[in-house]
Amino acid sequence: MKIPVALEISEKYLKVTAAKLAGTHMKVSNCAVELISNLTPEQITQLLQDNFQKWKIKPRSLLLSLSRNLVTVRNLHLPSQDKQEITQMIDLNVARMVPYKRDEIIFSYKLLGSDEMGYSQVILAIVKNDSIRKQIKIIESAGYPIDSVTLSSCGVFDWCYNNARSEINQTDLYLLLDIDSAFSDFIIFSNNNLLFSRSINVGAETIISDKETGMIKILGEVKQSLIMFYNEEINKKPAAAFISGAGIKSDLLSTLEAELGIPIKMLPNPCPPDSINEKSDIAKNVSLSAVGEFACRDQDRSINFNLPEIQIRKSLREKTRDIIILGSFCIYLFTLLCVSFFGKIQNQQNYLAKLNKQYSNIEAEFRDKIDRLSKIELVKKQLRSRETPMFVISQLQKVLPDDIVLTSVNIDEQNKASLRGQAVQLADVFRFSGILDKVDHFKNVQEKSTRKKRVKDKDLTEFEIVFNVEL
Repeated sequence: MKIPVALEISEKYLKVTAAKLAGTHMKVSNCAVELISNLTPEQITQLLQDNFQKWKIKPRSLLLSLSRNLVTVRNLHLPSQDKQEITQMIDLNVARMVPYKRDEIIFSYKLLGSDEMGYSQVILAIVKNDSIRKQIKIIESAGYPIDSVTLSSCGVFDWCYNNARSEINQTDLYLLLDIDSAFSDFIIFSNNNLLFSRSINVGAETIISDKETGMIKILGEVKQSLIMFYNEEINKKPAAAFISGAGIKSDLLSTLEAELGIPIKMLPNPCPPDSINEKSDIAKNVSLSAVGEFACRDQDRSINFNLPEIQIRKSLREKTRDIIILGSFCIYLFTLLCVSFFGKIQNQQNYLAKLNKQYSNIEAEFRDKIDRLSKIELVKKQLRSRETPMFVISQLQKVLPDDIVLTSVNIDEQNKASLRGQAVQLADVFRFSGILDKVDHFKNVQEKSTRKKRVKDKDLTEFEIVFNVEL
């Protein structure tokens, strides 16, 4: 059975979720969390195949969630509202934000609106190429092509938004803390947008190993992240906070509520207990919020990393599918037509002969009309060619000054006129050119040439003026 699948590969865990339709909504049907810290890429590939074979599924669409701690996220304010110009600004400066060369990274961004200065607010995500391609190779070695690569924070945000929509006001800000095994994702969001994200290097494993120290560390990092948000973005306190992810989130509820002074709500796990593999209890120490949400819903609001090879392969798959569908339809239609009209071949031939005869008659009549139309157009062209010189001469008679003598008037097939003549002074030529420029149907009036000439002891200026005639 083909169903949507989302997965995430971290340094220590492989997370895989599959979803199916339950009523009118998609719901996680299968979930696996595998320990892979000591496995080779080939072994991880085999592990992925084993889970799909055990679940008896084939991915209809496969989404790769990039763990937040692998991605650099920056908030920018850019002096432009043009999307193409914003992309160019980011492309020119993105390499300065990370210690990698431009060809070693891939980035994606999302527009969040405008700030009080009219600048565009942008959240930018940057990841090293190798981090993505290493994971893609593991997955595609299992025979499963990837449809998209998305930042995990977007899935966490959507999971929170869809579970607490009734408690979210349009004008307020909210804090979201997603606890994973080795890190936590600190998120600030509003009703419509993920506004800020920071990876905190304190996770469930740190808190479990030393609860008191872990609590102190994560509280300190949360407060520090809030200060960073206030300094960089909006100095506005969140109205409430949400906690999702690993099972230890209940231990943080009262502590965070007391320290931050805002109400806090725990979010459920997107993977029901009966959907998780029974190998161990490791699933309790990881966050499945992102992969669970990605498997269930279409993520139009996500920050996607569009690798060229993924787009090319996806396009080829879609074109191949379209060709197969079209070919199958054509074969079916052809077979149906052959079966339906096999007994009427003779009638079709007679009908075809009749159509050919009618076509010949129509063609002869139509050709005669074409010939007539060509003759009419030729006559019109000749008439227009005669009309233009007369019009030019009539206009010249109206505006020709007494101190200008025209010796020739030429008009070519493109209705470009050339006037040659004589004037006493060069200023008279320029004045005449200005007069011609004011005639409605004379365009692009220019003095092509002027020169002095002595005629019968008088100095005269010979000139040539050109312009276009538009009727």
